[in-house]
Amino acid sequence: MDRKNGLARITGLYDHLEEYVLVGSLVLNVVLVFAQVIMRTVFRNSLTWSEELSRYIYIWEIWLGASIALREKQHIRVEMALGFLKTERAKAVLTALADIIWFLFNVYMIWNGYELLESMAGRKAVSSGMHIPMVLIYVAIPTASFLTALRLLGCLRDDFRTVISGKRDGGESA
Repeated sequence: MDRKNGLARITGLYDHLEEYVLVGSLVLNVVLVFAQVIMRTVFRNSLTWSEELSRYIYIWEIWLGASIALREKQHIRVEMALGFLKTERAKAVLTALADIIWFLFNVYMIWNGYELLESMAGRKAVSSGMHIPMVLIYVAIPTASFLTALRLLGCLRDDFRTVISGKRDGGESA
């Protein structure tokens, strides 16, 4: 197996894993919220932990979803500005600049997320209802930022190829 096919295979496996995790967490969240609604309306009682767990799952979904949005090119970007540019090369330069800024932001989030984790671990912070370590929730920040940064490196590789060749991967000319 050559290097490119191996990397594509690993990326494909990761893409599927990411989707399964997010779909599974969404299903779990819907079940939790539905159970809470049933408990409140039918039994006039509520689950003390379901809202908190649902909120923490949602936090992870948002952070991990950023990587999928990047893969699908669904993030808010400089699309309006790209419309004014004539060549694929110029569009790739602007896209690369935006991706570099985004990559640097993710590096910043990794660094500061790690510092936040150290602070939380040092204070032994726990959640109010479930009494789980807050580190388990806040680790979503550096983890998802790292995964998004990795995906951005792939985007930057493609951006730079387009800048150099003047053509997108699909062979569209400048």
